[in-house]
Amino acid sequence: MMSGQDRCGRAMTAHDLVRWILTEGRILALGVDPAQDGGSPVRFIDALCRRLMAAGVPLSHVMLYAATLHPQISGFGWRWWRQRNTEEVGTAQANELLQSSLRGTIEHGTVLRHRQDGTGCPLPEELRAAGCTEYLTVPLNYIGHRYPAVGWATDRAGGFAESELALLEEIRPGLAGVVEAIMTLRTARGLFLIYHGRHVSDRVIDGQIRRGQVEPLRAVIMVTDLRGFTSLSDRLPAEEVIVLLDEYLQVVSSAVQAHGGTVLKFIGDGVLAVFSTDGEPDRTAARAALTAARNIIAELAARKIDRQTLRAGIALHVGTVMYGNIGSSDRLDFTVIGPAVNLAFRLESLTKELGRPVLASRTFAEAAAEPLASLGLHPIRGFRGLEEVFGLPEHGPAFSQGANR
Repeated sequence: MMSGQDRCGRAMTAHDLVRWILTEGRILALGVDPAQDGGSPVRFIDALCRRLMAAGVPLSHVMLYAATLHPQISGFGWRWWRQRNTEEVGTAQANELLQSSLRGTIEHGTVLRHRQDGTGCPLPEELRAAGCTEYLTVPLNYIGHRYPAVGWATDRAGGFAESELALLEEIRPGLAGVVEAIMTLRTARGLFLIYHGRHVSDRVIDGQIRRGQVEPLRAVIMVTDLRGFTSLSDRLPAEEVIVLLDEYLQVVSSAVQAHGGTVLKFIGDGVLAVFSTDGEPDRTAARAALTAARNIIAELAARKIDRQTLRAGIALHVGTVMYGNIGSSDRLDFTVIGPAVNLAFRLESLTKELGRPVLASRTFAEAAAEPLASLGLHPIRGFRGLEEVFGLPEHGPAFSQGANR
């Protein structure tokens, strides 16, 4: 069996390579070593290719593609060139790999040999132009209705030797296991990110998953609600209602995230978001939330559905909430609870009564330290005493949302 040298100068066999892939290589790819600052598939692929070259495999180019379960990204791809740095390709380039010579292997799990001498499949033009003489594409473990695939290319005259192909085949199961682990972790992170946002997904992935595991969080609470949604739902076809709702939620989410906030959940046509103070004075988070609220109102006003301008009610409050896992033994929700959250929801309901798109509590107005318009004292359901409520000065007494209630 062909072999190379390891770091100690000892000859490396296929067994040694597989052992490295499943131990040091896996740590390099996934970052499971606490001493490392996260995994790096790029470094793993580069290190593997260099070890294969040391073992006598004359690699010139390697491509690896793996599909993922993600609503926006079809998969991930990596390229290695002997004379260049390894790189992870962007989404568009990953899609190109899906449509490339790897496609048959990705979709059907077929092993394909592309050879310059015409004895196999035609050699892809890109590799032919780069001087490659053989290109071997092989499937890895079947994941999500497709096969991750790796393409091994050489520019040596005559292509790969049979002993080199045997070595690549022997390491395939180990490589498949690490690639599957990479994609499982990336899929989990991607889905958590899409469904829960970065702040929550990072905490869950890092292990904050126990029921009742909560912590105090000082934050601005934003609650929004789309005006006139019930009447629009009654008039419009269901498909158009979904498009409308998606458009509204996109406007709100984009504004919140652009100003450092986190969308915690969609509640029908409502949104619950927080702007953490991160230990800083409340003013920074309050002003960020205020800017986001203004952007939401302006962006919605520029859009019309069924000849009607989209409008929303937005409530802003600042306080300390309990943030973490709440729920039953088999169904958890990562959310915020506490009187500050309840007050924010009550204020949002009050936007309809007062005909104002944005209402803020006195605590929020003091934190923002901006000229907001006092709308007087109002009873808040479930709270003792009266709460002074503030609106934006640009929404004067003539402003009314009566048509959209």
